[in-house]
Amino acid sequence: MELIQFDFLGLHLQEPMALLFNWVIAGFCFYAFKKLGEFRNEANFYWRLFYLTFGISTVFGGLGHLFFQYTGFPGKYPCWILGCVANGFAAMGMLHFKGISEPKKIAFQLIWIKCVILCSASILTNKFIFVAVDAIVTYIGYTGVYAYILMKRTEKAAFLKNMIIAVVILTPSAFIFGLKINIHQWLNKDDLSHLLMIVTIYYFYRGLKEWGKQNALQAENG
Repeated sequence: MELIQFDFLGLHLQEPMALLFNWVIAGFCFYAFKKLGEFRNEANFYWRLFYLTFGISTVFGGLGHLFFQYTGFPGKYPCWILGCVANGFAAMGMLHFKGISEPKKIAFQLIWIKCVILCSASILTNKFIFVAVDAIVTYIGYTGVYAYILMKRTEKAAFLKNMIIAVVILTPSAFIFGLKINIHQWLNKDDLSHLLMIVTIYYFYRGLKEWGKQNALQAENG
């Protein structure tokens, strides 16, 4: 499907919907980063880094789409790199639910090994697919499967149902992107994936807020 291209102030621009959806994601990420600051715990430390990094990533992502005719693929590198780093912080957050998660050391190392390898592959080949694979492995493996394991392990992990819901919502984006499902010129595969991501990070936020309140209540009760 042909991309939307338009001229503005003498500039040759494209994909306005990608800019819009990326910046909506960024806006929510910065909101979540601020609100989660109300809860002080190890998991939230890394999840707040996730929201901050992912928010900055999607700011660059929107600009990379908009100014692609000027910057080419290098204009997308900041988004790709920060996106992979954000995925790493999300995985780290899943491993730091105190009293619930007791991971082995190798789990931490694998997060960043995966991040470096797949991010490097994207940049060397100029293909976003490797960044997408990094996200899929992180969200399905760490925020999906691992969340399910923790929920089975203890009732204290009931809040993680939100993470599992988030992963279920996001999963179709892999098929949308892989099969290049474009509903309309103004709602292509990237736009659809961005819409699913907005709902996904909202459910992550719901789960983290619940965890924060749970910790605060425990602290009050000694």
